[in-house]
Amino acid sequence: MKRSTCKICHFSVKTCVCSHISEPICNKTHVVVLQHPSELTTAKNTVRLLSLQLKNIQVFVGEAPSDFEQAQEIARQNKCALLYPGEDALAVEDIKPDQTQIDYLFVLDGTWKKAHKLAMLNPWLKELPQVSFNSPPANQYKIRKAEQQYSLSTLEACAYFLSAYDALDTTPLYTLLEGMIFEQTKFMPEHVKARYLDNDDSTE
Repeated sequence: MKRSTCKICHFSVKTCVCSHISEPICNKTHVVVLQHPSELTTAKNTVRLLSLQLKNIQVFVGEAPSDFEQAQEIARQNKCALLYPGEDALAVEDIKPDQTQIDYLFVLDGTWKKAHKLAMLNPWLKELPQVSFNSPPANQYKIRKAEQQYSLSTLEACAYFLSAYDALDTTPLYTLLEGMIFEQTKFMPEHVKARYLDNDDSTE
């Protein structure tokens, strides 16, 4: 039997996050998400939260270059950068917006392995300057296991970039993430919830 879904946030009615949504953030730097298809069915995917909270965001789903023709057009016509680690990546903490213009930030959404696959399957992304983080914040996305200690969810990575580059107050993004975590764990037995939240009762 198909689960009832909220028409606004598109989460299950039982885990609806609408009560945690704030006024939309008007981000100067547009976010362009290239999402691996497997993430569409992941209930805990944070791109859905970004789409609820950011005014300027576009999400394209696929793997091959033919799936991202609109995204490639954006890349051709604008000052863009790809959020992806690499030897030549610029640290967002060191970027001066008045010296390095980024109007569109491309972000790969998927597990690290699938994000890497997206990058390899789309050589046009190599033409974009890469940006990364020197001092990323701790991962707060406790209900989805990070593949690496320094891994961030797509929401957290975008929030950190927008905070550093756009000088935006991204608190509403983290509030929405915390709200989603609360909704996803509220029906769990306490001993199961503790495994995810490290006995942290702050979401209660």
